[in-house]
Amino acid sequence: MRLIQTPLMRLAGLAAGLILACAVLAGPAAAKPFTARTAAGLDRALSSSLGTTWAPGAIVGVWQGNRAWTATRGLTRRGGGTRPTRAFHTRVGSVTKTFTGTLILQLVDEGKLRLDQTIDEWFPTFPNAKGITVYQLGTMASGIASYTLDSAVSSRYFAAPTAPWAPMQLIDAAAGLPSVFAPGNGFQYSNSNFVMLGQIVEQVTGQSFATALRQRILRPLGLRDTSYPSGTSVPSRTLHGYTTQGSANGDVIDATRWSPTFASAAGQMISTLDDLRVWTRVLGRGTLLKPATQRLRLRPNPASVGGGRSYDFAIGTDHGWLAHDGALPGYNSQIAYFPKRDISIVVLTNADIAGSAGTAAPAIFRALAKVVTPGNLPTR
Repeated sequence: MRLIQTPLMRLAGLAAGLILACAVLAGPAAAKPFTARTAAGLDRALSSSLGTTWAPGAIVGVWQGNRAWTATRGLTRRGGGTRPTRAFHTRVGSVTKTFTGTLILQLVDEGKLRLDQTIDEWFPTFPNAKGITVYQLGTMASGIASYTLDSAVSSRYFAAPTAPWAPMQLIDAAAGLPSVFAPGNGFQYSNSNFVMLGQIVEQVTGQSFATALRQRILRPLGLRDTSYPSGTSVPSRTLHGYTTQGSANGDVIDATRWSPTFASAAGQMISTLDDLRVWTRVLGRGTLLKPATQRLRLRPNPASVGGGRSYDFAIGTDHGWLAHDGALPGYNSQIAYFPKRDISIVVLTNADIAGSAGTAAPAIFRALAKVVTPGNLPTR
């Protein structure tokens, strides 16, 4: 069902979007530096943590209220290139899930969707569709296996990594895998859940996912350097990304122009440090949602709770931080917001290869958090 907009409604929506964008973007123009001691601690934390990883470069920011610290390290390319700037783009992988989840929750706020709806309405032939809800997809409680576990699918992807994929190809692959557990009775991180949520967004709005994303989130927030690309081309200022995935002998491969469509609404987006700074705070504060819906978003999947961590609806909680990382071949990213002190952290790196402290972005995030919230350290 579509809502037909009158010209007045469209004008009102545009005005509201502009007001919201101005409110969100006004703060950083007056940003002040952290104290010299804190800035020095952040510098040391970045340098030491990046040194434990395989990432050639990193673009990083920490913001608290009207204070800001940003830094870049390393190179845009492995073995060469230049020092990146904060304006460089990067693929953000599963950080995309936070956008997808927000689109779903916006539709809930508008009365166009219910979280307790079962997915047979959109996927009538999917196994056990009448027993799986939208809420279970968003909290990784559906029991649906990730399509990436299908060896035939992953082999095909690595054999031709620039080839496009349709979302239903990925969903069909997931349908052919055995369930991990009965719906609502466990926690299993699965990309299939969010590819399906992306398709639900399309069917409920009558728009492509990219259009819904642009009209509902990117444009109102002024996120001009964030996109949902369907092809392999990237902006001219983009970090080159490196991986060993798909390499028979463990060689490092440049995955910059691999097709992002293999990740779909689970991980297809590109963004920048400054756009993600805006998004991280909006996400953590629930700016685009009703307060009750934000509270519902932060209700954890009980099966995911442990060690100070949980997975909520398209976002994780980790010792007081609201966070999500993103990893796909060539790239590793992290966004995190600490509500108690209005602190945001964004980390962008150009390798998904694990080092001694794990993958690069979460390792750097932990090191930075140790400086600004020593009593609330994210789990390694």
